Amino acid sequence: MTFRPVLKPASRLELSRAYAVDIARSLRRITFKNIRRTHDIVDAEYNAGEWGRILSERAWLRERSLEDFLVGHNETSRLAKVDGRIVRVSTNDYYRYRLGALSQLIARHAGEATSLVELGAGFGYNLFSLCIDPRWTRLRGLDIAPNGIEAGRQIAGHFGLDDRISFGRIDLTDPADPSFKELTGATILTYFCIEQIPYAVEAVVDHILKARPARVINIEPAVDMLNLSDPRDIASRIYIRSMDYQTRLWTLLDQLDHKGRIRVTARERMNFAPTLHNDGLLYGWEPLGDSD
Repeated sequence: MTFRPVLKPASRLELSRAYAVDIARSLRRITFKNIRRTHDIVDAEYNAGEWGRILSERAWLRERSLEDFLVGHNETSRLAKVDGRIVRVSTNDYYRYRLGALSQLIARHAGEATSLVELGAGFGYNLFSLCIDPRWTRLRGLDIAPNGIEAGRQIAGHFGLDDRISFGRIDLTDPADPSFKELTGATILTYFCIEQIPYAVEAVVDHILKARPARVINIEPAVDMLNLSDPRDIASRIYIRSMDYQTRLWTLLDQLDHKGRIRVTARERMNFAPTLHNDGLLYGWEPLGDSD
């Protein structure tokens, strides 16, 4: 059951101010930083950045349970998307709610699968969230970042989850990477992973398709379903541009669907996000016919 946090509806004035600040920050990035999402940028933000920090801090060693580690102790109030509405909620309440919301979302789209492979798993936050549900007997995280992989392995070992959760390396841009063999017949998840490789979207989808997974659940940023008369969607569109995230995945998957190479099984907008922007779109799909 999904945790129901204490919510405070955000006022129109509060939202207007928040959107204005968010848009201003994005425009400043576009004007002064002009980010191009190269391998070095991604490595600095994640492997040497966020995943390196998590590995060095080893916060899981100070927690009584996996859930405590995932939720954290940050009681700071934030504007977040909960059940499709922008509300004010404490940070730890949001992440406690997210545990159940993510589990229910993936369960709806994973069919009868009891195992899952996440591409771009980082240190496994999503996988550790899902493992609270006993349905999942095997969860596998693949990533290119060694700090993320090592942190995930240490967390799994600390909480006695080595028999259910494992981690390995994959370079999604390299068609010869041996880890693509693990995707054959698997149910696959990407969660804001392909956003990081905007200049290799077509190649990465082709590599995944040729691996012949059973089902793919992509949760990635998108501009396709944004309503540009909505201030929040304007903020999201400018944010995606300012971060140089991918914007072509959904068009590509629709083209593959029309060509009969895949069958799109689901299209839906995410109803939860920790920020005002970039809540993402879920596409579910399955390979059809010959992958070559």
